[in-house]
Amino acid sequence: MRRPRLGAQHVAGDERGHGGRPPGGDRNAVTSTARSLQESTGRAAKDGGKIGVLVVDDSRVYRTGMSRAVQACAGMELLGEADGGEAGLRAIAELEPDIVILDLRMPDLDAVGVLRALQAQDPPPTCRVLVISATLDDEVEAELYAAGAGGCLSKALARTDICDAALRLVAQ
Repeated sequence: MRRPRLGAQHVAGDERGHGGRPPGGDRNAVTSTARSLQESTGRAAKDGGKIGVLVVDDSRVYRTGMSRAVQACAGMELLGEADGGEAGLRAIAELEPDIVILDLRMPDLDAVGVLRALQAQDPPPTCRVLVISATLDDEVEAELYAAGAGGCLSKALARTDICDAALRLVAQ
């Protein structure tokens, strides 16, 4: 599922003004919107229901916008958000999403580290992972696919396009 990358720019100094915290706010914050594991829809894609989505991004602004797009997308249910890689790993274990929309670069554990940690689990989780980034190049994409990413997209794409790509990825 290779998609053309758009020329999004990473703004240096994103971390300024956060008092040493990642730009997403609290360290390792996980927000769950699912009421309980039994009521969660993660695995629902197999039954033709809504797919369960976890959004992992250290930028609170991007994470909130992506979460709102997921909530507005037919066929998707937002299970939760995490503000970093470590928190994302905990949320994946707890919420069992069908798909994780995962930021490439985060201060605590980047997407490659998250993917490797998932693949090292026995058995690895069955969720698909869609990596998003402001900056992607062929070498980084190759590393992500080798680590288990299902797809890589630019953050410059419309969030609805990212949701559509996530739906297609889960349907594969």
